[in-house]
Amino acid sequence: VSVTGPVYEGDGPKVTLYTKFECSLCDKVKDVLMGLKDSHPHSLDAVDITDEDKKEWWDRYKYDIPVLHIDGVYWTKHKLDSDEQAIAAIGEAVSGEFKERRGQPNAAAMEK
Repeated sequence: VSVTGPVYEGDGPKVTLYTKFECSLCDKVKDVLMGLKDSHPHSLDAVDITDEDKKEWWDRYKYDIPVLHIDGVYWTKHKLDSDEQAIAAIGEAVSGEFKERRGQPNAAAMEK
């Protein structure tokens, strides 16, 4: 079962959640973001890394989901520590100051 697709639409930055079916950590991250969608507008799209056409993301993120991007730029992996972490990142994206975070996983590179 693929979970790829829009979770919700909103103004502001586009958050992408790299996930798969039945990922409890991914569901927790989604819940945090959904709780902020009205106060800190953003849209949320899910990318199921197990979809056949998402092999690049599977190779990169298979050990590290959930992985989040903001406007196509790596943000964080595994979890959101707090609402404040998400609020800060979304605010940076709105103001044009969001920069890629360190630690982007790449399982394919590590397995070579």
